[in-house]
Amino acid sequence: MRTHKKQTLCMALLGAMMLGACATSKLPAYDMRPENRPPGKMTRAGSPDYDIQLYQTFYAFEDPYTVYRPQGTRLRGCSGYYELYRAKEATYLTTTYRCQSDHFFFCFYSGDMLIDRKTGDRYMMRGLEYYPTDTCFWINGSEGKYVRFVQVFPPLPKQVKEIDIFQAGGPSRDNFDGSPRRIEGLRVEDLRPRRDVPQGRIIR
Repeated sequence: MRTHKKQTLCMALLGAMMLGACATSKLPAYDMRPENRPPGKMTRAGSPDYDIQLYQTFYAFEDPYTVYRPQGTRLRGCSGYYELYRAKEATYLTTTYRCQSDHFFFCFYSGDMLIDRKTGDRYMMRGLEYYPTDTCFWINGSEGKYVRFVQVFPPLPKQVKEIDIFQAGGPSRDNFDGSPRRIEGLRVEDLRPRRDVPQGRIIR
């Protein structure tokens, strides 16, 4: 009889532990916004006569925000690592790229959007933090480093479970394909950040 009680107690404790593990592995309702800062220096302003074929007309920056190692998901057909932060005030989509050389350019377009797979609602990009859109820009002096960019979108309602990322695109040049692209069928929870330790406040 005592043995049966002990077995029952052990099974109850095991069930409670498993339930607790499941509860702690669940993501919180909201994320804190990702850390970011402006580049240390703009070494050249973009030309008013910007031309994607003339690299001399691009903006140029040094000392961008970098991370020690990329966090996030590699999406099919994309060279960067993506994370989606579901904050109360906005949705932040971070993209982290490895700079292949000391003079490497990037381009983001203002027509980018997140699309709710269920309703078709489109959440338009509000901006790219600290960098221009609709124009190529150089990142200089960061060869081999992981540079992270932060796009800002309207808040996604909690009922949005699956999205497409639409990258609007624009003109192309010999070493850059500006064609629009739609990355389909992405689960929001799979893109959100997971951390081994609690994500605390940023205190300066």
